[in-house]
Order: sequence, then C-alpha cells, then structure tokens
Amino acid sequence: MSRFSTLFRETWWLWPLFLVGGIGLSMCSPVFLTTFPICIFVFFWFAYIRYDDSGEFKG
Repeated sequence: MSRFSTLFRETWWLWPLFLVGGIGLSMCSPVFLTTFPICIFVFFWFAYIRYDDSGEFKG
C-alpha cells in the first residue's frame, strides 16, 4: 500500500489534470471516457514498476 501512497504523493498534481482533461474531452466525444480506465491502469503499473513494497524508489 505504501507504493501507491508514495506515487500519489509525488504525482498528486498530475491526476487532477488527467481528470479535468478527461472530462473536458469526454464532452466532445464519449470515446474519451476510455481515458479514465487507462489512467487507473497507468497509476498501478507505475507504482509496481517504480517502487518496492516499502515505498522506496527502485531506481
């Protein structure tokens, strides 16, 4: 769980941008609703790739 909280602490500003951008684009075309599941997948993927179980950067 600490890997997710660490990633969120470092990238908190990016996720509201994705949310606002996804909502804005979804108003143009419903196909852009796919950005939300993609963002969720990317969040978990980066957390597993970049951080270990204790939340330390693997680098």
